[in-house]
Amino acid sequence: MQLSKIITGAMRLKDRKSGVATLRAAIDAGFNYIDTSPCYCFKDENENSESWVGDAVSDPDYRARVMVSTKCAPGDGGFGLGEFRPRNGFGVRGVEQFRQVFDQSLRRLGLDQLDFYHLWTTHTDEQFNAAMQPGSWYDGLQSKKDQWNHVGITTHAEPNTVIRFLESGRFETVTIPLNVINTMRLPVVDYCREHGIEVIAMNPLAGGFLAARDDMKELALRYLMLLDGVHPLIGFSSPEEVAYAKWIEDTMPSWELGADEILKKVSGMMTSDEPRCTACGYCSPCPESITVGAALSYYNAYKYLGMKEAKEAFNCKQWEAGLRLDNCVECGECETRCPNNLPVREIIRDARKLLYDEAAK
Repeated sequence: MQLSKIITGAMRLKDRKSGVATLRAAIDAGFNYIDTSPCYCFKDENENSESWVGDAVSDPDYRARVMVSTKCAPGDGGFGLGEFRPRNGFGVRGVEQFRQVFDQSLRRLGLDQLDFYHLWTTHTDEQFNAAMQPGSWYDGLQSKKDQWNHVGITTHAEPNTVIRFLESGRFETVTIPLNVINTMRLPVVDYCREHGIEVIAMNPLAGGFLAARDDMKELALRYLMLLDGVHPLIGFSSPEEVAYAKWIEDTMPSWELGADEILKKVSGMMTSDEPRCTACGYCSPCPESITVGAALSYYNAYKYLGMKEAKEAFNCKQWEAGLRLDNCVECGECETRCPNNLPVREIIRDARKLLYDEAAK
C-alpha cells in the first residue's frame, strides 16, 4: 500500500467517540496512514491516542484500508536524553526498554503488527548516537522485526543534521516540520526525492496558527500538496476538518498556482518591505542549537501578517531548543552565512522583544 498524499495525525483528537469518528472519516476519505504515539492525548492506560486509534481500526474493513504508525524516543521529547519513561515512550535506550514500550503500543492499539515504527523526537547527534549504539533503541527495533513493516525517523533538526541521519540508510520515511512559512528543510526534501525516501510534513499549519486565517490555511495546504514526495500530516480533530482537507485534495487539479507562486503570494501578503528572513536554512548550524529560520517564521507571521496566533504558538513551543531565541548570544555566525546579507542579529533582537510573553522572560 502506497502512502496517500494527505495522511492523518492522531495528536489532536478530543475524546474516544469523536476520535474514532474522525479517524474513520479520514480513512473513508482515502487518507491511508495514521500517526500516533504513546503520549498523545494521554489520560490513562485506557484513554489515549493509541487506544482510540485501536478502536477506529478494530473493524477489519477499516484496518484493511489504513497503515498504522507509532513510535518511541531515545530522548526526553525535547533535545536531551532523560530518564526512561515507558508510559509516554521517552528515554528508550535499551533493548528490553524498547520491547516494553513496543509491546505496550501493540496492546493499546489492539494489534499484533505495525505498518510503520518511528525513531521519535530525535533532534541531535547525541540522541541519534544513543539510539544507534549496540544494545540500544535500534537493536531493540531489530529484535521486533517480525512485528513491523517499515521504519522512519521524526526530527526537528536542522537540514544538514537530518540528512546525516538519513545517510545511515536505515529509514524509509522522515517526518520533519515543513510549511509555507517555514521552508528551511526543503534541502531534506530534495535529498529524499533523490534517494527514494518519503517525506511526512508535520506542522503543515505551523502548529495550527495558520488555520486562524482562511486564506493562509488554504495556501498552506495547497503548497504542500504541490511538493512531490511530500505528505502533509494533518492533525484532525473533527470530521469537518477531514472534509476540508478532502476538498483541498479534490480541487487540486483546477488549482492554478504552483508551489513557488504560492510562496511569492504569501510573501506579498506581508505588510512591510523590510528585509525578512526567508527560512532558507543556510545560516545553520547555530552554536546555540537555534534553528533561526524556523524561529523567525513565527516572527514574520506575527509582525508582517498580523497573526497574534503566531506569538501564542511560539510561546507554547519553547520546549523546542531550536525556537529558543532567548538563547541567542549574538555571536554573528548566522550573519556570515546569510545569502541575503540580512542583519540577522538585529532581527533576532526585535523578534525577542515582540514574541516573548513576560512569563517566558
